[in-house]
Amino acid sequence: MLDECSDPEIVGNLGASLYQIKKTKLRVVDGFIIPAGQNIEYGLSNEILRAFDRLEAKSAVLRASYIDPKVFDSETIRGVKRDDLISTISYVQQNAARRGDIAAVVVQKNLQAEFSGTIHSCNPVTQDQNEILIEANIWMNDTVLSGDMDSDMILINKSTGAVAVESNEESEICLTPEQISRLHNLIRKVESVFKKPVSADWCFDNGRLYILHVRPINNITHERYEI
Repeated sequence: MLDECSDPEIVGNLGASLYQIKKTKLRVVDGFIIPAGQNIEYGLSNEILRAFDRLEAKSAVLRASYIDPKVFDSETIRGVKRDDLISTISYVQQNAARRGDIAAVVVQKNLQAEFSGTIHSCNPVTQDQNEILIEANIWMNDTVLSGDMDSDMILINKSTGAVAVESNEESEICLTPEQISRLHNLIRKVESVFKKPVSADWCFDNGRLYILHVRPINNITHERYEI
């Protein structure tokens, strides 16, 4: 399962980061990992299907988890049914190989979230380390990452806690003040784990806040602050 290995040479950067997060008792989506370089064979296929059944999920999300320390982005495939799981894992592995990379495959329960997005522990545009930036949309639709539609933008001043929002309709910001506060606390804890500025993909599912992905914000010198 996701808490069984922390070696990025085995579970890739995404898998290792999820392990670090889970150790802190922050919530990640239930799942398991196909180790990097592991061939999909008959016996392993049965083991994978049994692991999927233990998730008690109708479908899964698959993410490539690269072992290259410079590669933190991951291909994401949602809504994978049990019958298509083995072939889709093989596709992710082969696609990584075509890029000249080796990847583990993270398999997680597919959530139908109410809200999702990305939160940055410092402003990635201005590189202001005193600002937290939240990008948010309704549903689990990846529109924040894909750029397919405008997102709510929420800035939080770390020193004062002041919140500024930007939306097509400010009165219709998709997140409540309580959810914004929870995301604020979440990213400060995540940054304290990795000891560097980070971006984290997140979602709210049935009121629960999950971390989906964590990656570093490059070219920013980290100045620690207390949590």
